Amino acid sequence: MMTILARLRAAPFIACPPTARYHLDPVLWRDVAAAAELVPLALWADGGNVVALLRGAAPILCSVAVEQGFYPALSPFHPTAAPFERMVRDLWGYVAVGGTDPRPLLDFGHWPVTAPLGRPAAPFGTQEPPDSGRAHRGILALLRGKSPRAAARFAARAAGEATVAQAIAFARAAEAASGGIIPSRAEGLRDLMAGLEHLAGGLARLAAIATAAEAGLLAAACARHREAVARAAGVAFGHRLMMDAVVPGGVAADIEVPGPDALIRLARDLPRRDLADLAYASLATRLAALPDVAAACDAALSEILTQAEMIVPRLDVLMPGPTQFALDPATGEALGTAEGPDGAIRHWLRLEDGQIAGAFLCDPGWLRRPAAEAAMARAAPADRALIAAALGTAAAGMEL
Repeated sequence: MMTILARLRAAPFIACPPTARYHLDPVLWRDVAAAAELVPLALWADGGNVVALLRGAAPILCSVAVEQGFYPALSPFHPTAAPFERMVRDLWGYVAVGGTDPRPLLDFGHWPVTAPLGRPAAPFGTQEPPDSGRAHRGILALLRGKSPRAAARFAARAAGEATVAQAIAFARAAEAASGGIIPSRAEGLRDLMAGLEHLAGGLARLAAIATAAEAGLLAAACARHREAVARAAGVAFGHRLMMDAVVPGGVAADIEVPGPDALIRLARDLPRRDLADLAYASLATRLAALPDVAAACDAALSEILTQAEMIVPRLDVLMPGPTQFALDPATGEALGTAEGPDGAIRHWLRLEDGQIAGAFLCDPGWLRRPAAEAAMARAAPADRALIAAALGTAAAGMEL
């Protein structure tokens, strides 16, 4: 008898570098959904199909046709699929049959159109709705019909605290779909920028924990060091968050002339061990009682120490040469991945003659937020703010 993976890989497929997208019939889709070893990482729609990204030994993409607006749900087998199914219903109008949560996720009845991505060239309202505090950002709609280079600025703004990682994931998807390889210097500059963003992210996480724990000295120290990272990044790459510095095909510009010196000073002046000592001294009592918070604090300190140590080595290995190439106007689809401060970021693109015909941006918040909310529900009320600071993630990347 064939295993579920063998059955899946025997299905028709199309290339989707670095993997393939298998098109399943409803029966096989349900069997894949029930397989414990295949965990959904993301779910979205494209045209008349719903697409799932599954975590196995390696990422697997599969899709199923939507029939009269319906498709078989994944959430009865994997609760983490429920928010994605709610999002698919709001944006595309497709209903997950047997889904565990029918509530809206993004559309609360104030958008100018319903299921805006379920129709071609649908208008998207970006103004503040009259009776709601929630506006539709419409990022996926803004990507469609544009070249990857023109659309990159929208992807870079999906989540400001991870703008470099978002831009790298988007660029890698565009480059893989176009069949291009970026120059070595561009790859090195991306690594340098990503490391600075991770450094800032570790400081932000530790500052949030310190603020929630009322550890004022630690919070102030983290804020001061994060400001130093932002200043150095601004000198090196022209923007404190390095926004729009990564583009499909490479990077927008080379490192500024004073940039290396600013980054070397940053690496020299960060009091890494002193910061760790202050953190453990300030938070010792709370960390002993809350293992999740202790693990988050350890991870943030490890990120700070590692990324600070890597600044100069990353500068030293930068190769001379070009910093970008022009993407060919290709037709095809691909998946791009980058590691952001809060976890893996995945972008999927489908190109037609060099223009974006379909897209999805999967932020770490889709998987992190439910786990954080569950941990807060189990915690004592006095500890919830601290757990939220340690485990939570910004919601911006989920507002598509």
